[in-house]
Amino acid sequence: MNRFLLASMGLLLDVSAVATISLKIGSDWVLFLFLLQHAAASVLLALAGWHFMPAKFRHPRRLVTLLLFNASFFIPLLGLFGVYAAAQLSAFRRREHVVQPFAHLVLPEFVLSLREPEIKFSQGGIKSRLAHTSIPTTRRLQSLLALQGIPARVSSPLLQNMLSDASDDIRLVAYGLLDSREKKITAQIHAELVNLRSAESKELRLIGLKHLAELYWEMIYAGLAQGDLRTHALNQALYYADAALHLEKEDTGLLFLKGRALLESGRYEEAQLILGLAVSHGLPESRALPYIVEIAFNRRDYRTVQDLLSRLAGYQVTPIMKSAINFWVSKPGHQELVSLKENIV
Repeated sequence: MNRFLLASMGLLLDVSAVATISLKIGSDWVLFLFLLQHAAASVLLALAGWHFMPAKFRHPRRLVTLLLFNASFFIPLLGLFGVYAAAQLSAFRRREHVVQPFAHLVLPEFVLSLREPEIKFSQGGIKSRLAHTSIPTTRRLQSLLALQGIPARVSSPLLQNMLSDASDDIRLVAYGLLDSREKKITAQIHAELVNLRSAESKELRLIGLKHLAELYWEMIYAGLAQGDLRTHALNQALYYADAALHLEKEDTGLLFLKGRALLESGRYEEAQLILGLAVSHGLPESRALPYIVEIAFNRRDYRTVQDLLSRLAGYQVTPIMKSAINFWVSKPGHQELVSLKENIV
């Protein structure tokens, strides 16, 4: 029904009710008739008033309609219009300013230690401090902890030596550092084995096998594997490298890794063959030559050592390798020394 019609009918009934009560007839029936007309008018006005309310104040419908009826019935004329006027005013009220409890913070400056300044050691300084038991244990512990910032291949032998130190604290810290490194690699190996079992494509299997070969080689290269564990790690590195090369025969990184693993195993002929194959597939010669030199030296083929180091001198090399080149190649009278060594052998 049209809301304006409902409102008109309600107003007419309310006017009729007022007219009835204004009659000067002292009877209960007049009061009853007034209340009946006023109640009917309140119902009609409440139904019409619901349609005039702003949309956000219309729900729940029954309760809102009941509120309008009560206002109209108990406060004739003024009650209904008062509720309607309040609803209209509240619809146009100003939006409250919402305060966000967040603020933009500037990143704090990173401080390594709040108690002590950063202590920097050279590798030689660390080694000398660890070797001298006369130095206070606290200073030696600082040197030992500084090994965490040194590559594992350099620091692991030092930590291995500290396992037999007279100080319990030194031994425990050294063991903890070595154990944490080994556990980290072991956890990565287990994760890769799980991934390998679920690998379905050739590419995923190749990635998994390559990662496993690299992780087992990392245990050897970092000096974390000793004795039987080292032998097992070497065998596993070779196994996974061969499995990966079966899928991708010309992977220079895998060939280089396999060549170094064969060298560590003492299989010099195979190692030299694989390293040469890696170079032929694109590995820079400067990376393979030091290992081929080591193979020649282990065979006591000093003439080949000198020739290979002469070739290596044309590349950019590390200071240690440069010292070896200077000793074997550039030192005056070294030709006679090489010949003498070969004659002795």
